[in-house]
Amino acid sequence: MQRRWFSAAAILAGALVAAACSQAPAGGGGANKGEIIIASDFPTSGAERSSGRGPEAGVAYAVSLNSNIKGFTITHKPYDDAVNGAHDPQKGAQNFTDMVGNSKILGVVGPFNSNVARATIPVANRASLVMISPANTNECLTQTFSYCDPQPSALRPTGKNNYFRIAAPDTVQGPAMADFAIDTLKITKLAVWSDNETFGKGVADNFAKEITKKNGTVVARSDFDWKSTNDFRPFLQKAKDAGAQGIYAGATSATKGCIPRAQMKGIFTTDIPYMGPDGIGDTQCIKDAGDNANTNMYFTNAAAEAAQDPANTALINDFKSKYTSKEDLGAYTFPGYDCAKILLDAISRAIDTAGGNMPTREQVVAAVQATKGLKLSTGTYSFDNNGDPTSATMAFYQYKGGDWSFVKQFSVGQ
Repeated sequence: MQRRWFSAAAILAGALVAAACSQAPAGGGGANKGEIIIASDFPTSGAERSSGRGPEAGVAYAVSLNSNIKGFTITHKPYDDAVNGAHDPQKGAQNFTDMVGNSKILGVVGPFNSNVARATIPVANRASLVMISPANTNECLTQTFSYCDPQPSALRPTGKNNYFRIAAPDTVQGPAMADFAIDTLKITKLAVWSDNETFGKGVADNFAKEITKKNGTVVARSDFDWKSTNDFRPFLQKAKDAGAQGIYAGATSATKGCIPRAQMKGIFTTDIPYMGPDGIGDTQCIKDAGDNANTNMYFTNAAAEAAQDPANTALINDFKSKYTSKEDLGAYTFPGYDCAKILLDAISRAIDTAGGNMPTREQVVAAVQATKGLKLSTGTYSFDNNGDPTSATMAFYQYKGGDWSFVKQFSVGQ
């Protein structure tokens, strides 16, 4: 997801190419012992490229800075899980089946979407292939709740965990925007809709629960089949008639998350806030909102804004000098970079466990689980037994001056 605010925010920041080097696993030298591949799986074609290319570029950049670890050549193999421009769980499962069959692949960064994760975790789990996502937020991927279907244990047929993420779950993301709506925007009557996918419905449900908990009112609530729904105006009119002061979209840009914003014209005044999760935080949303895109649009991001840390200036500038396409730099570029760094660090330790030889996939999984206090561009990472980060960051953005602009961020515990 391209952000011009990355360029502006980077001016605020101070020097991490040196830090990036200090974070790198102990490097190589000596004879080449063979190739280790880090794969990535994101939607990188069609309308979803603005979401998936950023983290893919982040992984590629991390691997380019760490191309040799203790005598092993490290390479990156990217996979695209989009079909006809939209993320596709079946395509993701096919990609992971291919990865499992390649013994050189010892870890995967991705996927981007929670429903793709739900389809791919079991494939990787049977092969003890570690996967770490910068962007998955559905709580049921890792946490057991009565409403989860399937439960996390059903996604792990071996009974062991191979899945990790650094993003804050929807039990945090949805309520965070609900708190923002009531406490900052001072609105208490909200209409909520979702694309009825794993991510969208989950974050919408959690938003609605928090609105009610804070004595607000959900005046209209609908889940749509986004593939067949093009006209959201009946829902919007219902919301207007019920006194809605704002709209929350549990969706992504690829599932028409910002089409209703354009269709609000003529029903709502332009000062009505339109809010959503990280799935709408891209240039496609702005395009879809049309001339109804304005400063009353907001989204949450389930990861930190790297440019807000002054230590990251040199790192960001170096990345921008090497990756110059507009989709390369987005909200999840550096979370993707950090996930790759976590894998690189774990692989280095797993090589030691293997006595300097090629580690097993099981050894890499164990090394990721043992990650403790690893300081990277978007945070300091350790993992609980479920694969969740022991702390994460929630960031808020607002549409300003033709693009998304950083507002604030704060740390959240799991």
